[in-house]
Amino acid sequence: MKKLLLIIAVSLTALTASAQQTRTFNERLYQAKLREMVYRLNITDEQKPKFDPVYRRYNEEMIAAWGERKKPEPPQTSQEAAALAKRKMERQQRAQAIRMKYIDEFAKVLTPHQVNRLYEVEENIQRQLKARKNGTNGQRRLPHLKRNAQK
Repeated sequence: MKKLLLIIAVSLTALTASAQQTRTFNERLYQAKLREMVYRLNITDEQKPKFDPVYRRYNEEMIAAWGERKKPEPPQTSQEAAALAKRKMERQQRAQAIRMKYIDEFAKVLTPHQVNRLYEVEENIQRQLKARKNGTNGQRRLPHLKRNAQK
C-alpha cells in the first residue's frame, strides 16, 4: 500500500512539473513575441503597459482559435481532402474574427502607423516560429545541395 501511494505521489509530482514547464515555456514564448512586437512596432515605454494586456488577451484567443495543430494524415479521398481544407478555413475564419475584434482595442493604444503594421509583424513572427520549429530558419532546405557539397 505504501509503495502504491509513493508511486501515485511521484506520478502526480511529475505531472505537475510537466504542466509547470509547459506554462513556463508558453510564458517565455509570449514574452519573446511581446518583445519582438515592441521592437518591430517601435512601441514606446508609455504604450507598452497598455499594449501588453491587450496583446496577451489577443494572443490567448488566437492560440485557442487555432487549437492544437497536429500534422494531419495525408487525405486518402477527395472527401477527406475537402474536410481537411474546410477545417483549415474554419480556423482561419476564427482567427480573422479575433483580429477584427481586437483591431479597435489596438487602435486605442497604437499610432496609425503601428496599427497598419501590427498584423504584418504578427505574421512575420508566426512565420519565424514555424521556420524555427521546422528547423529551416526561414530558408528552404535543399538536401541535394548538402549531399553534393560533401563529395
